Amino acid sequence: MLRNRWYPVLEAGALRKTSIGIKRFGLDLVLWRDPTGAARISPATCPHRGASLAGGRIVDGELECPWHGFRFGGDGACTLMPCEGPDARIPKALNLGAFPIREAHRLIWMWWGDEQTSYPDLPFFNDVEAHGGETEASYVLPYHYSRMIESNLDIHHTPFVHGNIIPVGTRMVDFEAHVEGDRIYSSGLLVKEKKIARNATKTKGMPFRSEVILPNLGLVAITPNLHILICATPVDEDHSWLWFRYRQTYTRNAMLGKLITWIAVHSELRIVQKQDWRLFATLTPGTIDEFPYAFVHSDKAIALYRNLRQEQLKMQRAVEEKPTRHQHPGAPRAVAAN
Repeated sequence: MLRNRWYPVLEAGALRKTSIGIKRFGLDLVLWRDPTGAARISPATCPHRGASLAGGRIVDGELECPWHGFRFGGDGACTLMPCEGPDARIPKALNLGAFPIREAHRLIWMWWGDEQTSYPDLPFFNDVEAHGGETEASYVLPYHYSRMIESNLDIHHTPFVHGNIIPVGTRMVDFEAHVEGDRIYSSGLLVKEKKIARNATKTKGMPFRSEVILPNLGLVAITPNLHILICATPVDEDHSWLWFRYRQTYTRNAMLGKLITWIAVHSELRIVQKQDWRLFATLTPGTIDEFPYAFVHSDKAIALYRNLRQEQLKMQRAVEEKPTRHQHPGAPRAVAAN
């Protein structure tokens, strides 16, 4: 996993008046909102006797352990031990700890890595505001997150896996892919082979473009007016939290726009994803780094993603060889970079 990055971990709308337990980065985590409504995130295991804090009551914006009623503030510090009385001195060992957290783009983001004196801006895409309605969904899949990101860069599987609902050609033309910093851009045209005219000045087909931002964000323009935003956050080494949001620019009418994206999301869930997972189920488990596939030109964006990810993992390994004094509670001091 790439460390020292911001990762989306939950839809902001899912976190309301109760605490929520999730698993990300191999850790059990708990999220809740403090008295100001700000999202908070900490390890989910109570340092007192090890009970899970997920689902614990929120009392005056503090998280209450369901076993003994110990309370924790937004910074993870224990504020109350009911069995010892309000004047008891609270030992530092009861500090739950907390991770840096941000809320933006209707997502909750967690900093996975070492403590920083200042944190970078959240990674996101430019000009992605909807023109009348968006619809989103999320679920956990039994695949490494790198495979989910890689699949967003694979457009030329569309006519073979999804041809019954997306009738496009099999030939990739005008394909281009390049890297800019942490971003990988690609675009091209899927056309029907028989319609390629030898002397044509303009070939008709399905244009597409995609953008991936390391470590785990993707945007695919399915049509010029229908885009899907995707993130794949590690749950553990073998599972990913997959979130996606459809946005449209066909209309500024909110109700009609919402209907368009609702249909797109439910088609994705009931048809498109199931078609993909039938193929994924045949793959050998593991990360993308374990398989030296024979790429062709249309796979250039995937190859760029692999190379960029490997470069950053290599730099990460070099840094991790040196212990740091600035680690957040709950974060492992040494993580295998994979």
